[in-house]
Amino acid sequence: MEDVEQELWRRYREDNDITARDYLFLKYAPWARRVAGGVMGRVSSRGVEWADHVQNAQIGLLEAMSRFDVRRGVDFMVFAKPRVRGAVFNGIRAFIRSPADQSTDTTSDRMHSLWESDNQDPLDAFIDAVVGMSLGYFLDGRSEAGSADSLKIDHLLGDALLDLPERQRQIVIAHYFQHVQFQQIAEDLQVTKGRVSQLHKAALTTLREALGRRNAGRDSFF
Repeated sequence: MEDVEQELWRRYREDNDITARDYLFLKYAPWARRVAGGVMGRVSSRGVEWADHVQNAQIGLLEAMSRFDVRRGVDFMVFAKPRVRGAVFNGIRAFIRSPADQSTDTTSDRMHSLWESDNQDPLDAFIDAVVGMSLGYFLDGRSEAGSADSLKIDHLLGDALLDLPERQRQIVIAHYFQHVQFQQIAEDLQVTKGRVSQLHKAALTTLREALGRRNAGRDSFF
C-alpha cells in the first residue's frame, strides 16, 4: 500500500477526516461494483435491479472501511471482499423475503430538482434536465456491470467528485452511491429538502462541466 493511502487511512480512522473517507470510498467503489457483478453472475437474482446490487456492495464497502485497520498490514480488498460479497447476498435474501421498490420516489426527487429552472428558457431547462438524468443514471450504478464506458470514466468521475464543495459531494455520494432519499439527507444534514434539491442540481451541473473539461477532445459521455 502506498504511503499516501496509508496516510488517508490514518486520517480517516484517527481524525474522522471526511475528505479522506470520501477519497477512499471513491477509490474502491468501482472495485465494489465489480464484486457485485461477480455475485450477480453466480447467483440467480431475478427481480433485483443492478442498482440494488451496487448499493448493497457499497454498504458492505462502508462497513469494511469503518472496521479496517491499516496497521495490521492486510490488503484492504482482501479484508473487505467477504463483507462486500456478504452485503450483496444479504440484499438478495432481503428482496426474496420482502420485495420493495422505492425507485419512483427517488426519480421524483431528482426530476423535481433538475426541473427547477430559475427563470431558465423552457427548452434549455428541458435539455439540462434530460442530461442531468443521464448523468444521474450513470452515477446510480445502473449502467451495465463492467461496461467499457463505466470503467473508462471511473477515474475522471472520482476526481470530479472530490473537487465538489463538501456538502455537494456528501449529497451526491449519499444519494447515488448509498441510495439515500432527499428527505433523509435533509434530516442528516439538518437542512430543508428544498436546499438538498438545490445543492443536488448544482452538483450535477458542476460535474457535467468538470467531466466535459477533463474529457475534452474525446467522445462525450454526457
